[in-house]
Amino acid sequence: MKHLFFLPCFIFLFSLPAFGQDSLKLKTNPIIYGDIGFSVPISGIGGVQFNSSLNYQRNKSLFTLRVVAIQSFTVATVKLSPFTVFPYFKDAGHLTEWSVLYGWRTVDDDEAFSVSAGVSYNDREIIYSSNNNRLQLESRYPGLPFEMNVMWFKGRKRKYHIYYLIPVGRPTGFGHSFGFKLSGNVSQHSYVSFGIVFGLGYHKEY
Repeated sequence: MKHLFFLPCFIFLFSLPAFGQDSLKLKTNPIIYGDIGFSVPISGIGGVQFNSSLNYQRNKSLFTLRVVAIQSFTVATVKLSPFTVFPYFKDAGHLTEWSVLYGWRTVDDDEAFSVSAGVSYNDREIIYSSNNNRLQLESRYPGLPFEMNVMWFKGRKRKYHIYYLIPVGRPTGFGHSFGFKLSGNVSQHSYVSFGIVFGLGYHKEY
């Protein structure tokens, strides 16, 4: 799970030099941003999905490094009395995915749409019970990840707002974004999911 938070931290540190460039009133900035979000399954692997990515755009081309973690679970029950049972979530394994994607991204004022595909390395663990024994099955395999995103962000330079509330510094292109992501992976354990995503960085040329 710690991999999910590495990319947003990296994008923040990587963007600091460009953040300073705004104060020098340069006309353009690199389009580079990170995001983190969570999704729910549409098909394939069940569970809660967390994702994080680092994105760089040049012209219309979008380059992405993505990390995905899916925690699977089943609902089990424990008998408290002959007439009472208590439900709880039981660990059913997880999936961790590291991927590199290439795609196309278009920007229209304060909105962007992108579609990407690539290759991934996947680590899948399945936990199940048989004859009251807890068994574990692990597999590592390649995959073909894909995603589509729509995101909204500020359309012009404004002061950066901490927690979306507290303005600091001079007007800058560096800021937050919010959007929706449809993503998946075609592989030994395929899945498709849909969720929300929050971004931080330079989302267009200002």
